[in-house]
Amino acid sequence: MKIKPQKIYAPLYHNKDRFIILVTGGRGSGKSFNVSTFIERLLFEVRHPSPEKRIVHQILYTRYTMVSAHMSVIPEFMEKVDLDGHSKYFRSTKTDVKNLRSCGCVMFRGIKTSSGVQTAKLKSIHGITTFVVDEAEEWVSEKEFETIMLSIRQKGIQNRIIIVMNPTDSNHWVYKRFIENTHKLVEIDGVQVQISTHPNVLHIHTTYFDNIENLSPEFLNEVKEMKENNPEKYAHTVIGRWADVAEGAVFKKWGVVDEFPMWCKKVGIGLDFGYSVDVTAAVRCGIVDNAIYLDEIDYRTNLLSSDIIKSLRPWNLPVYADSADPRLIQEIHNGGVRIYATEKGAGSIVASIDKMKDMEIFVTKRSYNLQKELRNYVWDKDKDGNYINTPVDANNHAVDASRYYVLSALLGKIMKPKNLSEVFGH
Repeated sequence: MKIKPQKIYAPLYHNKDRFIILVTGGRGSGKSFNVSTFIERLLFEVRHPSPEKRIVHQILYTRYTMVSAHMSVIPEFMEKVDLDGHSKYFRSTKTDVKNLRSCGCVMFRGIKTSSGVQTAKLKSIHGITTFVVDEAEEWVSEKEFETIMLSIRQKGIQNRIIIVMNPTDSNHWVYKRFIENTHKLVEIDGVQVQISTHPNVLHIHTTYFDNIENLSPEFLNEVKEMKENNPEKYAHTVIGRWADVAEGAVFKKWGVVDEFPMWCKKVGIGLDFGYSVDVTAAVRCGIVDNAIYLDEIDYRTNLLSSDIIKSLRPWNLPVYADSADPRLIQEIHNGGVRIYATEKGAGSIVASIDKMKDMEIFVTKRSYNLQKELRNYVWDKDKDGNYINTPVDANNHAVDASRYYVLSALLGKIMKPKNLSEVFGH
């Protein structure tokens, strides 16, 4: 074997009694590499030498969305196989990888496909011994996990559920289920990280310190700069502390994805103008079935109209903006951007919030400011301290940009040209 796993992953190989294995960590920690290597080696394990009684591993490897596994996930897995010097023992298809020596198999499947959620179909697969939940931060709902988990009970071999994820916010079901009420705090580089002490969970938490020999100088410099200039982001995205959601948060249920899906429909940009020291926020938005995907593309202060045009024009997408400043909209329009003013009437804030909460919400992992706003965007209170149906006007630049898209593109609240004759008149 050519690959030498980091010492922190040793419990993966030695633990024989935990059903749930939770692998968390920040950027550059090597989570996926080490878990893939473990799975590859696990496929050599066979219980009982007699062919008629032989029990081999059948591993279900899932992501919430997995498009064309043979073009992405499987080549990555086979790369680990090759690095480990085991290529001659494995064969791959478009969806599976098989160990020729043991006959064990890894089945790569997406939970959500173009035809819908296929949880029931995956549950019915016979003989699964190990269930891998990769990029679990994308799994907004616990329901799909629960359904498949209950089917992993193969006798005669150790069963495992391996959950791999970047820590998100403390409202995520993984945190609620395995960490919230059963954890200890471990200090890593001055950051206190929540480590599960749940009796059924083996929690392995890693950081870039555990993988530093494999990281580029450019990455290390980026991390150093982030630690100095944005310690909160460093604590969350690099060290892997679970982020806290503010009490009374408006949006309590959302997931994080690596990239904005190329197959999104109704793609457009929501734009909230900033003035003086306020932030100008632009968020790319799109729809897949009943899910809305949000991708922060700009979040800066002190922008001129020329700066906004320079930022938006290359996207060549319709822009749905705050209608408060017709002159600014006109300037951006003249700059070659397809911009529309969002109609904001009584009840529009709550209407757009309700629409978003009726959908699954996914945010790209690079949208740090939007994620931070979503965690801290809260309902207001009355004089008696009771929550009311109005959000506090704070922590909402990127949130408002997202709402303008929802109001315009999904609810049809675009100001009519006749109402904008002075704005778009020539």
